[in-house]
Amino acid sequence: MDEGNSIAVWIDAVRRGDESAAGELWRRYFHQLMHLARSRMRTLPRATYDEEDAAISTFRVLCQKLQDGDYPAVQRHDELWRLMLTILIRKINRRAEYESADKRGAPATGTDLPDPISVEWIQAGVSDECEHLLRKLDDPHLERVALWKLDGYTDDEIAKKLNRTRRTVQRMLRLIRDIWEHELDEHDS
Repeated sequence: MDEGNSIAVWIDAVRRGDESAAGELWRRYFHQLMHLARSRMRTLPRATYDEEDAAISTFRVLCQKLQDGDYPAVQRHDELWRLMLTILIRKINRRAEYESADKRGAPATGTDLPDPISVEWIQAGVSDECEHLLRKLDDPHLERVALWKLDGYTDDEIAKKLNRTRRTVQRMLRLIRDIWEHELDEHDS
């Protein structure tokens, strides 16, 4: 089963309350969520809430919403990732508002407070991060495969586009994941 199909199966299983499927999604997405949260929360006051809290809370909300029957159309990696980003952005925005609220001692109209994070800013940041990760592949074939995968193409569809076997595409995707995981690990240290 290719990763795209695995993700769809895991999403459906999470909807049924399967904790092991939630664990699979957790392993697949947690570090990416935490990395993105870390980069977006850099300018926010930390207090007792950090990027790990944001990622955990995002994932908890995602699983609960799926179990509640929300977002029935979400089936693919790109749809799931966009949903997680939306939840994460909202959580970070709410936290920024909370931390800068008058009851926390901040001036009610303080102009030096961080602005709530806009969706456009996050999208620009995600776009920058994607471009950075694509450059790290340092191979136009790998870049093309990564972009097709991010666009939701299956391994079989990518193999057909490249006139290669599905196994070749899967090896390329493993290489891409390895390069990106190494890059994210380097960035996190």
